Amino acid sequence: MKRIDFWGRDEYDERLLEEVLRGVKTVTCTPKVWYDQLPDEEKAEIGDIIQVFTKRNEHKANIQITDFYEIRFGEIQGEVGNRIAKGENSTLDEFIEDHIFSWEKPLKIDGYELNEDTLIIVEHFKITDIFTDVKIDLHLVPMSESERYKVANWTDFELFGEATDYFYSVYKEKEFVAFVRFRQNGLGTYMYYKVNPVFEGQIDEKLLILKAEKYAKENLLATNLIHEWSSIYTYHK
Repeated sequence: MKRIDFWGRDEYDERLLEEVLRGVKTVTCTPKVWYDQLPDEEKAEIGDIIQVFTKRNEHKANIQITDFYEIRFGEIQGEVGNRIAKGENSTLDEFIEDHIFSWEKPLKIDGYELNEDTLIIVEHFKITDIFTDVKIDLHLVPMSESERYKVANWTDFELFGEATDYFYSVYKEKEFVAFVRFRQNGLGTYMYYKVNPVFEGQIDEKLLILKAEKYAKENLLATNLIHEWSSIYTYHK
């Protein structure tokens, strides 16, 4: 049977899979130059049943392709664009912004340009089977430059970055709810987090700490975790 996993910033980023399992994401889009490189057994047709896997090879669900077509990136607008965006659990503006972020640099690395004429494969689908409990989780993902600016806006902290620093954004659904910084040296891995003031009291900080600790152990191979309960950032007023 054919299989799929969904885009993420790293192998731990399963936000899109979560949206699929919750039934709010019913579309997936892929630049045709990448789609054409897939093995024939991974390419879909209307009616195909596709196994949905995590990036760590866990079979979580099955979906069925209900519509399949190609479209120029610049044609994703109007009624068609809104249909695609709704299936991606976003507005049309969010869809364009998110996919420029997701595709532009990787396509450039592969020798292609993302522009209005870039052909996109669009696959609409429905869930047929779910093999796991569905929940809204906290997701740690590598921090982007734009998110560093957001942190500066809602904390007034200047994020000093060193070679041993790792910054992560924390998302709940589509909301940027916190950030976590890990700093490693010979003594261990120092962990500091800050919740977005807009979401203070609205997220489970204990769960956030446990998720961050697990992430550090699995992704950064941290063996000695040391919590920093006070900021070492420069505070500006």
